[in-house]
Amino acid sequence: MRPSIPAILLLVAVSSATPAATLERCSEVELKVIGLFSVGTASLHLVDCSDTGRVLETIPKQFSLKLDRDMAGEDLIESANELLVENLDDVDGPDELPQELACLANAYVDAVEGERFDVVYEPGNRLALYRNDELLTECPDQGRGHEYFKIWFGEEPFNQRMKKRLLERANGN
Repeated sequence: MRPSIPAILLLVAVSSATPAATLERCSEVELKVIGLFSVGTASLHLVDCSDTGRVLETIPKQFSLKLDRDMAGEDLIESANELLVENLDDVDGPDELPQELACLANAYVDAVEGERFDVVYEPGNRLALYRNDELLTECPDQGRGHEYFKIWFGEEPFNQRMKKRLLERANGN
């Protein structure tokens, strides 16, 4: 079952983390619903922007979203869990999510217009969620933390157009 548009939008808005000093903002796109109203501005951060082809691998990365609207935490939690289940072959439901993925997916909180969220992945160390540079939670990476980014860059991402535009712009297209 695909999450509803409002729930998906909420998920993207809540995903965030404080930018790591070694990561470069590779691309940024405005996120719109049905091309009419803005949800926010999404950005992809990597050590080397030419590594976009490896965005789902075990490399340091960050996904950020600055919100143009309020988002409910419980909707974000539901959407994160649904999108992870859809994008992971070995998981049939939220109760089967790997520990570090469930830890972050269930950490979302309510957010208001103007706030920024970041999801940061440090291989072998942690997967972290920030709101306005304040750490909300960090989950120890147990080998699958990089897979959290399948929410935005997997085969069934929350928004195909956003995925495509972030990756193309990071590559200079």
